Amino acid sequence: MNTTLFTGHFLVELDTVDSTNNYLKGMLAKGKPSEGTVIMANSQVSGRGQVGNSWLTEPGQNLTVSYLFYPGFLEAGKQFYLNMAVSLAVKDCCEALLKDEVKIKWPNDIYYGDTKIGGILIENTISGNLLNSSIVGIGLNVNQTEFDTSLPHPSSLKMIAGKDFDRKEVLATLNIYIEKYYLQLRQQHFNFLDKGYTVALYRYQQTHEFRRANQLIRGEINGVTKEGKLILHCNGKEQRYNFKEIEYVIP
Repeated sequence: MNTTLFTGHFLVELDTVDSTNNYLKGMLAKGKPSEGTVIMANSQVSGRGQVGNSWLTEPGQNLTVSYLFYPGFLEAGKQFYLNMAVSLAVKDCCEALLKDEVKIKWPNDIYYGDTKIGGILIENTISGNLLNSSIVGIGLNVNQTEFDTSLPHPSSLKMIAGKDFDRKEVLATLNIYIEKYYLQLRQQHFNFLDKGYTVALYRYQQTHEFRRANQLIRGEINGVTKEGKLILHCNGKEQRYNFKEIEYVIP
């Protein structure tokens, strides 16, 4: 039984695929699938993270899904608000499942403590100055307990909670939160999304080390601009950084 208005009502389940985002792109090239369409794969062999990073997942153990939306109401210059909405949805979903606090590591990694449990890749098409379509790819570590040693600080819902999770139930919960925040976005509740995202940031208002151009700096995260730049207070000055210009230093 669907408990959402439209998100997840049309679900395509695949055994193996290069990436769920790519599969949705193929569907979009042939027609106009219904908004809220979800692609779910047991095995994703070429999953991608932000800016070419790979997403490695053990077949059948995790949630690898992509959602299709048509946010024609959203200006291209405000597309980071979609990232805020999706990040908050995944965070809230994980908190509901774990009954514990989860954070968003800028721009859109999902962290429990100092460990990564999920990531997001959003690919938008633009028409004029508005978004035309958005493919929202989400990878969430659910039942996997062993990871490639090259991965930075991985964890999973099972490793945290000490129990197995039903991936279909995780997806059903995620659908609810994705739709909740997408509807907030549709209502142009930008301040609501901005405030929620800011206070949910990993290491928000804490002084930590960051790496910039192979140099270590110390700073405090004070928020994010509407374009998605990280606002860092460093040496008495406010600095703003694009993704990949700066990275967290995590023990």
